[in-house]
Amino acid sequence: MVLFEDKDKLIQNELKNLKDKLEVNLIKLPNEELPFMEPHLRALYFQTYFLIAYGFNNSSLVMCGVLLESLIKQRLFDKGISDDEIEKMDLGNVIKRCCKEKIISKEEIDFLKDKKDKLRNPYIHYNQFKLTKGMQTLGWVAPGNETVQRLIELDKKVKEGLLTEKEAQMELIKGMTPKVISSKEVRAVAQTFKTDIDEKIAIPTFLEIDKFIREFADKYFKTENKS
Repeated sequence: MVLFEDKDKLIQNELKNLKDKLEVNLIKLPNEELPFMEPHLRALYFQTYFLIAYGFNNSSLVMCGVLLESLIKQRLFDKGISDDEIEKMDLGNVIKRCCKEKIISKEEIDFLKDKKDKLRNPYIHYNQFKLTKGMQTLGWVAPGNETVQRLIELDKKVKEGLLTEKEAQMELIKGMTPKVISSKEVRAVAQTFKTDIDEKIAIPTFLEIDKFIREFADKYFKTENKS
């Protein structure tokens, strides 16, 4: 089985999808040039920016954590700490070293600690259960192995045009009593919740980090401010 039969048709569909996403998302994103910063930081910033613009929410949130870590490592490098030493540090150790060297403010430290715990670590390590902890929904849990066979039969009917997808869904849960399901109980529920969370927080998170990065760069990366 192949992913697509017609490459040109796939490309046209994807270009349309991207255009639709860009139309919605670009007006929500910053449109000002960045302050001075090293080329590798600019590259990471715009990779994150366009992942957001294209609607790749999970990937963009992962990159937000990578961008912050790289930003702070640059501050350590500017203060004379070698790349060999820096590259052995994770974000937690980078923050500790910045505290020890007293080279960024308490407010900046607090911001980074918050993003390490709530964003960088859960997304880098893809902990969907931690991200959706305590979330619940009303749903149906299909019992037993016979459900797989039932799904196959209903899918065949949908493909043959005998049922719509909605009708097949209703047929699958016929006779079942809905119950409260938590993200911890059912992996698919956790993933659904996480997808919704990603969509809601991706742009606000990026805007918050964008503001931090611009202020940080103005403060520490301008030639006349390097001290």
